[in-house]
Amino acid sequence: MIITIDGPSGTGKTSVARKVAEKLGMTYFDTGAMYRAFTWVLLNKQIPLSDAQAIEVELENFSFDIRKQNGDCRYFVDEENVTEEIRNQKINDVVSEVAAMKTVRKALWKLQRSYVKKQSAVFEGRDMGSVVFPKAEVKIFLDAKSSVRAKRRLEEMRAKHPQGAAGFDAKSMEKELNRRDAFDSTRKIAPLKCPKGAHRIDTSEVSMEEVVEEIVEYQRKQAKKLIPSWLHSKNMRFIYRFVIFCSWCVFKIFYRHKVYGMEHFVRRAAIIAPNHTSYFDPPLVASSWPEEIHFLAREGLFKPFLFGSFIRALNSHPVHGGAADASVFKTLIRLLKEGKQIVVFPEGERTGGEIGEIKPGIGILVMRSHSAIIPTYIDGAHESWDRDRTLPKLFGKTACVFGTPIVWESYSHLAKREAQDRIANDLSKAIHALKDWYKSGAKGTPP
Repeated sequence: MIITIDGPSGTGKTSVARKVAEKLGMTYFDTGAMYRAFTWVLLNKQIPLSDAQAIEVELENFSFDIRKQNGDCRYFVDEENVTEEIRNQKINDVVSEVAAMKTVRKALWKLQRSYVKKQSAVFEGRDMGSVVFPKAEVKIFLDAKSSVRAKRRLEEMRAKHPQGAAGFDAKSMEKELNRRDAFDSTRKIAPLKCPKGAHRIDTSEVSMEEVVEEIVEYQRKQAKKLIPSWLHSKNMRFIYRFVIFCSWCVFKIFYRHKVYGMEHFVRRAAIIAPNHTSYFDPPLVASSWPEEIHFLAREGLFKPFLFGSFIRALNSHPVHGGAADASVFKTLIRLLKEGKQIVVFPEGERTGGEIGEIKPGIGILVMRSHSAIIPTYIDGAHESWDRDRTLPKLFGKTACVFGTPIVWESYSHLAKREAQDRIANDLSKAIHALKDWYKSGAKGTPP
């Protein structure tokens, strides 16, 4: 899922975007920092803004990275940390002019769009919802009175970048912001404006926490409107779409199947991790999740040619050995690094109906692949088709509840063994919490 947050400086975009990403388990992407970083490159190499050829060469070689260090985002050009340098007044003076260049914007748009091929993110900037991601599922536009924006911007700069704030007071800062707004709003390419269909919020007299909650609530409402990709995707195999659609119809008609937690949907590489009690579990998850997902299956199942071809078309991948086998881990990590979403049963095998112990291997997968985990609770499948029944009961009631994603970034600062244990423990707590939420009436948003 893509969330764009646009608006002029001083509306709280950066702080709000970070908090929204944190609450939803998504990655935060500060596009303004990217433009500042490229501006830093030009100034550092003393390349005139009139030298179009030299600028194009720099764009081809531009390497920008966002890394989390001690909980804060740090910005790197190649391997140089430029977090502080890109906030000084020299950058402020020319960044709007650099960002207005057609070649610059097109090159950096390409980088931004490539970023979401493997994961969902919250994008903050001035043209995210209007130009870069016009089809984003959630588009937000923040605004505020110019005097309020100037005060906020000045306080932020004094706290984080005191050198850049030198020489400014409230009036001069307001004048500076108005200058930038006028320039950005009238430029020919990607002018600053409220994107079509965006949810607009005036932040002048509300707290950051209130703005964050409003955006999260709006995102949840939009998520519930998601149409499963297997209903419309042209890139998905027909047989996969057909089988998943038939499964969905069967579960809806015979088992009154319900799905909860679509507000937690992400498009990044992810492990969908449900409790495992029934033969129904794989098709239940596949028909409940909006995107195409992948499975692992024993190598022997692929030997009959027709059946093997059939399950390959359903995104099943052959594996050799047990869950702890090195080749299984290798296959999983390869798929995750390709940006795939995979169903992995963290208990290792079907249980007798209760949630079993989560195996620590799930933590190893997350740390090596930098993926997310979607905690998932399946209810009713065991009663409809447990491991001791040859055939399922004809009627029943099932539900699939998706929880808040667990993202590897939250554990990247820990030692490997500690991170693995924490991830397994947190996943166990999450699945139990989803079960408690569902059993208590399924009111509100799943945890």
